[in-house]
Amino acid sequence: MNIGILASGGDGPGMNNCLYEIVKGLKNHKTTLFEYGYQGIVDGITVNYTLSELNKVKTLGGVIIKSSRSQEFMTQKGMQKAIRTIKKHEIDCLVIMGGNGSLCGAKELVKKGVKVLFVPTTIDNDIKESDYSLGFDTAIYQASQFVKDVDFSMQSFDRICIYEVMGRHCPDLANRVGKNVNACYVFTANSTKEDLLKNVKHAIKIGNYSPKIILQENTVNIEELKKYLQENLKNRDIKTSIIGYYQRGGHATELELKYSKLFACEIIKCIKEKQFNKMVVKKKNIFESIDI
Repeated sequence: MNIGILASGGDGPGMNNCLYEIVKGLKNHKTTLFEYGYQGIVDGITVNYTLSELNKVKTLGGVIIKSSRSQEFMTQKGMQKAIRTIKKHEIDCLVIMGGNGSLCGAKELVKKGVKVLFVPTTIDNDIKESDYSLGFDTAIYQASQFVKDVDFSMQSFDRICIYEVMGRHCPDLANRVGKNVNACYVFTANSTKEDLLKNVKHAIKIGNYSPKIILQENTVNIEELKKYLQENLKNRDIKTSIIGYYQRGGHATELELKYSKLFACEIIKCIKEKQFNKMVVKKKNIFESIDI
């Protein structure tokens, strides 16, 4: 069989290792790597990497076959171009690594008769069918380390600091980082400014003069939150820090490498058993495939 592979949407550590393990496990099959995600199959862009080359980058963040967010792919014309590319390269099954948006694209391909397998990869960990998405553990580590390092400076001046993390509309990353760094408060979609203020005041009262606040993106503007605290905490120095893409980079953690290999094993199993139009997921401690 000829197995096409692409990465779509946001990148995340673990994707390179998953790619390496899939290609290694399919050494008796042909693998066609598409560059730049869905845009790559729209434009017919393929790239060649040896197993040795993939092995050298398997622990690195990002994804060597590159990713993109393709608006053209979601148009009727773009979809038709993608189908022509798939037929031209005689792809028997397309393996897609991506998040929620990429999953929607995978479902559209299935409707068009393309055989698809999907790997959840997003640091937001917001694919509801799976308890885990590749990139999540590394993002937790990166963001937590960032907060811990900056906190040394904050403590030197008794400064309060609000750290904004990613997560889109899922609070998982914010909650895990907050727990890791012993945050005074984790501000998510269900939080209120009044509750935050109450917790910060209590922290200061019991001797924590430099409380850490973790803010989930897409909930409230970080500068508005800072202004609110300044208005209610006189003579307190408050700083803000948006962690940004630092949490998307770095080397994959040991857990990330373990999970990416287990996801790859499920993909390989599906291909060998000719079980298509599946998504590999983690449910508690079980790795399995479910219907897309």
